[in-house]
Amino acid sequence: MSVKVTVFDGADCIGGNKIHLDFDGHGLFFDFGQNYHQLGEYYSDFLQPRSATRGIHDLVKMGLVPHLKQYRSDLVPADMDANRALDVQVDAVLISHAHMDHIGHAGLFDLEIPFVASPTTMAIMKALRDCGSTPEGETVYGSLRDRTPADGRVLKVASSSDPYQGRSFIPTSTCSADLEVFWATSPAKKKELEARGMLSCGSLDFEFQSFDVDHSIYGATAYGVDTSSGWVVYTGDLRAHGRYGDKTWKFAEKAAELQPELLIIEGTRTSRDADAGDRSEEKVARTCMEAARHEEELIVADFGPRNFERLETFKDIAQRLDRTLVVTVKDAYFLEALRTADGIDRMRGMRVYLPLKGTTSGIDDKVHQRYEGLFVDPGELHSAPREHILCFSYFDMSQLLDIKPEAGTYIYSSSEAYSEEQVVDFRRLWHWLEMFHFKIKGFWMEGKKGEEVPRFDHDYHASGHASVEDLERLIEVIAPKKVMPVHTEDIGPFRRFEKVELVPARKGATIDL
Repeated sequence: MSVKVTVFDGADCIGGNKIHLDFDGHGLFFDFGQNYHQLGEYYSDFLQPRSATRGIHDLVKMGLVPHLKQYRSDLVPADMDANRALDVQVDAVLISHAHMDHIGHAGLFDLEIPFVASPTTMAIMKALRDCGSTPEGETVYGSLRDRTPADGRVLKVASSSDPYQGRSFIPTSTCSADLEVFWATSPAKKKELEARGMLSCGSLDFEFQSFDVDHSIYGATAYGVDTSSGWVVYTGDLRAHGRYGDKTWKFAEKAAELQPELLIIEGTRTSRDADAGDRSEEKVARTCMEAARHEEELIVADFGPRNFERLETFKDIAQRLDRTLVVTVKDAYFLEALRTADGIDRMRGMRVYLPLKGTTSGIDDKVHQRYEGLFVDPGELHSAPREHILCFSYFDMSQLLDIKPEAGTYIYSSSEAYSEEQVVDFRRLWHWLEMFHFKIKGFWMEGKKGEEVPRFDHDYHASGHASVEDLERLIEVIAPKKVMPVHTEDIGPFRRFEKVELVPARKGATIDL
C-alpha cells in the first residue's frame, strides 16, 4: 500500500497549511487554512475574493486554494470546468486549532466531509461562524447557494428562509451538554440551524490519536495517523514557553512512543528568532503589569484576537490593580462559547463595553441576555477611567470618540507588523492615540512625518510558536525517522538535526513514504 504526502500550502511560507495524507485507501487533510501572504499580494481590506457570488472561482483562479472535486457543489459556478478539478480522497479534515491560517478555507469542503477537532476548538469555530463569515469560512454550518437563473456564473443564497446546514464533527474528547446545546443553536434572529450530530472517533475507518499542545489559542491539537508505512505525526502550531507548555512536552513523549516514520512540524520562528530572547507568558505578564501599575487614567489593552490566555493575563492585572477588565460584545460571546466547552466562567469579575448603535445583531441580543447588568456605558468609562482596563484594538478606535478619555496608557501586547498594510494601520493607530494623549507601551514610531514605521518592544509579547531550540528538543524527544518542516520560510535550522532525515516540502509536490 502506498503512503503519500502532498503539501498544497504551508511549504516555503508561514501560514495557510493545507497538507494531504493519502494512505492505504484513505485520505485526509491536516488543516485547510488561508495563506495571508499570498492573499495580500492581490487583495486588501476593501478588495476581497468574491466568494459570496462566485463561490470557489476567484480562490482557484488566484491560486489561493487547489482546484479539488471535494468542494461543496453549490459553490461551483457554471464557468468552472469540473473536469479540471483534482480528485483526492478526503475522509476527514483534522483541525489543529482555530486560527484562520489553519481553518480559513476549510468551509469550502463538502458538508458531508467531517472535521476532527478538540471540543474547545469546536466551540471557537462555532463562535467564529456565528459572528459571520464568507463561504470559505462556513466550517461548522453554511447557507446553501444556487446558480442564478439568469446567469449560472453568479451564485446566490438558495433561500433566506431555509435553515443553515450543519457539518458533522468528530470531537477528540467528550463534549459537555452545554456545548451540544450551543452547537445546535442559531445566532440569527430569523434563521434556524439544522445541526448534525457529533460522531465518534470510531466512525473513521483508520486509527489516529490526538494530543493537546500549547499555542496562543486554546484547544490546539497535534495528531498522529497510523499508516502502512508507520505513524505520521502532525504538530500543527505549538510552543513550549506558554502557561501550558507542559502539554507540548507531554505530547512529545507520547508521540515518541509511536516511533513515527514522519514528523510534520511547524517552523515559524526559524526566520524570526533574531530578537526572540527568552520571552515567556510570565515575562509578558510582568512587563504589562509594570506598564499599568502607575497609570491613574484609562488603560487600554490591545492583544491578538482569540488570545484568551493574554486576556486572562490582563484580567489578573486588573484585579491586582483594583480595576475591572472590560471586553467587547464579541469577546464576551467567545468567552461564553469557551465556557460551554470547558466549564470555566472567564467572564466572572469582568464587564462588557456597550457601544452606541442603533440596531442590534443576534450576537448582541444573546450577550445582552446572558450578561444583563454587566454592561459599561462609554460615559461611565469617561467618568471613572481609574476603575477599568478596556480591551480594545485598532479597529475599536472610533469608540474612543464616545468615551472621550483625557489621557491614559495603551498597552500593545501582540505581534509586530509583517506587511506594508499593517505598517499603515500602526501609523493610523498612533495618530488616534496621540489625539487622546495616551502613553504608548509595546511599540513606538520612527521616521520622518508621513513615513513613520513601527518599532516594537518585544517584552510585551510572547510568540505562539516554538523557538528553534525547542524545535530541536522536540525532534530529539519524538525521534522520528523523517522530518518535514512546514509553516516556515527557512528550513535551514532543520538541517543541523543529524539524527533524522530532512524531507523538504514543496508546494504541490507529492512525497512517497
